[in-house]
Amino acid sequence: MSLIRLLHEIRLGDKDQVGEKAAHLGELIYAGFDVPHGICITADAYRAILAENRIDAQIPARLAATDIDDPVELEEAAEEIRAWIENAAMPANLVQELVGQDASASQVPPLSYKPYAVRVSRIVEDVVNPRASGLAQAFLGVLGTDAVLAHVHKCWATPWTSRAIYYRHRKKMGQQVAVAVVVQPMVAADAAGVMFTANPLTMAEDEIHIDATWGLGEPVIAARWQPDRFVVRNSDMAIHTRDVASKQVMEIGAKDGGLETLSVPPEKQTLACLSDEQAVALAELGIQAQAHFGRPQDIEWCRVGDRFTIVQTRALYGTMQVPRVTT
Repeated sequence: MSLIRLLHEIRLGDKDQVGEKAAHLGELIYAGFDVPHGICITADAYRAILAENRIDAQIPARLAATDIDDPVELEEAAEEIRAWIENAAMPANLVQELVGQDASASQVPPLSYKPYAVRVSRIVEDVVNPRASGLAQAFLGVLGTDAVLAHVHKCWATPWTSRAIYYRHRKKMGQQVAVAVVVQPMVAADAAGVMFTANPLTMAEDEIHIDATWGLGEPVIAARWQPDRFVVRNSDMAIHTRDVASKQVMEIGAKDGGLETLSVPPEKQTLACLSDEQAVALAELGIQAQAHFGRPQDIEWCRVGDRFTIVQTRALYGTMQVPRVTT
């Protein structure tokens, strides 16, 4: 049984094995959207690594010996469990599948060929806000086969923060969890950011909100600095609001892996990352994605020239509060 699925072969009905993120990406590719072709390491791979290393038996024993209501004891147990997973031997058949990807058949470059994004694709949302769970949910600029494999282990460890364990305990959800991992080639973006196909605070569907910055979009997603903001009216695709920020720094993929922060050239610091035409074209893509999924979307996107690539989409829930940088 294969432990890897190609993204372009995945559909929404596969989410129990590949998680929400991979299922949505596969649907986007199927629908004709521009999405980096990649792979998903399924939940079966996570279960296999725990079983082959006997971690699936160690975790219940460790938690049974832990006072989960004691923050110190719980943190010690969580750190120990994550270390087991991060240092576990990967199943040989999975390593062989990962290293032996046929690029011509899968449209996925070999892992040693270029930087990758390695992201958690959660099977079940076992915390209210995974981004606040205390561990990274995505690793960008991962370069080289060994680094990709190490960061897959890090993704597998993400369900085992003290916060996630405690949340499952309090909600009586049980501690049987699984996680899939998405591996995609990085996009060397001129600009990037997020788009909400409805107002992210009121959920009003008569406007599309776009946040944009130079380089990669992670600083916008993490609300680390002020982006350009566009609001496009749904009714006539006209730009209702345009706020251009002073953007003094940007993040790009580093040559040796990871990310690096650079100064934005002075002439671009107060220049909008998107032209009006590009903002409208992006908004139209958002409306198409919303129509495909049948509900408003929270979309992460990249721009190279006039070409837009979607790297993630998920439902925009009415209860979510989107962080906004105000200074």
